[in-house]
Amino acid sequence: MLSLTEKLHKMLKTCAVLRPGVTVIAACSGGADSLTLTDTLFRLSKEMGFVLCVMHVQHHLRGVEAASDALLVADFCTKRHLIYKQVDVDVKKLVSSEGISVEDAARKLRYEALENYRQEIRAVAIFLAHHRDDQAETVLLNLLRGAGVRGLRGMLPQNDFLVRPFLQATREEMECYCAEQNITFCSDSTNDNIEYKRNWVRKELLPLLEHINPQIKKSLSQVATLAAMDEEYLEMQARKYLTAYGVKIGVAYELDVGDEFLQLHLALQTRIVRLMASEINAGEFNYEHVRAVVALVVKGTSGKSLNLPGSRAFYAKKKLRVEINTALRNSKNLKPLKEKLEHE
Repeated sequence: MLSLTEKLHKMLKTCAVLRPGVTVIAACSGGADSLTLTDTLFRLSKEMGFVLCVMHVQHHLRGVEAASDALLVADFCTKRHLIYKQVDVDVKKLVSSEGISVEDAARKLRYEALENYRQEIRAVAIFLAHHRDDQAETVLLNLLRGAGVRGLRGMLPQNDFLVRPFLQATREEMECYCAEQNITFCSDSTNDNIEYKRNWVRKELLPLLEHINPQIKKSLSQVATLAAMDEEYLEMQARKYLTAYGVKIGVAYELDVGDEFLQLHLALQTRIVRLMASEINAGEFNYEHVRAVVALVVKGTSGKSLNLPGSRAFYAKKKLRVEINTALRNSKNLKPLKEKLEHE
């Protein structure tokens, strides 16, 4: 039977991006999960020959506690002679300017800072310490929002430059690893505040569900794995159609939606519409928006149009055209269509 260290190292070794000579980033908050990730990557880097850089994002939301977290991470890296960078972000300013929640603002700034650093040092990947408990919470949050198969995937093991190697490990295992390695970690006091949606799911909802299914976190993780497989296949089929029958024209995407499109299953039709919007970075389409666009095509009334978030859809002569509304193109309300739910 593998030891905990061997188990975590095995998870890391499945990551194809880890190769001799490459540079990777570990996002480290100072919690047990991110310190476990950073330490295991550090040990593996000596064996495999990749370069590890560590980044800590200081959100300035918890006063002295947040400053203490930053010092702990800096000390951890100094003792291991790791390349370390801290970035300070102004969450409250973004909340005020964009009218979004503290959670969303912190997440947005954190990912932006990590991506900027990745580009600066030309790293091949950003490693994140999300684990099975986080995955269970994400799946539930997405389900509560009415997500489909795409949202039920939760967080992907790899999505572009983001890598999450520990989605099959548990929070308890991370804390055990820190105890075994004598690693001191921080505890975020805001994690007890159930006014935050994720904390409410963790503290209130999951314990209730565990009365019905003691293995609920494992079950939800399995749901995410199965949903990811199904979504990968369906999106591949949708993209095949888009490639064969569509064309991007500036800030618009035009698609042949004749008999071939009408014969497709609704599951593929809706994905094709989402992909069209994604190709031109149109507004964030929800379930109703996508179904409305499909209905526009099915009705087949030439010359009809539909207003969408930051974009418009036109149907004429068996052609569907989705284009960015130039009046809204630079609006702060125009958001990328890329999966928002996944990064909870």
